[in-house]
Amino acid sequence: MLTIKPEIKAGERKVDGTYNIKLRFTLSRKVKRLSTSLFIKPEEMTRTGNFKKGTIIYKEVERLVAAYQADDNRMLECPSV
Repeated sequence: MLTIKPEIKAGERKVDGTYNIKLRFTLSRKVKRLSTSLFIKPEEMTRTGNFKKGTIIYKEVERLVAAYQADDNRMLECPSV
């Protein structure tokens, strides 16, 4: 089963203080990361490095993950050619 999780790498802080949000795709213990065009400011993060719920960036990330999950579900429903 494919799992999709957003993540932030603490060591990849940009000069302006923001972090790039990446999506981590895991399938059969194999991991791939996709860089997004979304950036998060430190004040939009919790102390543990997670997203603060209710922020605009949190909603955007959730929408992006849902879109990829919907695409995955559609691909699973298509019969093989």
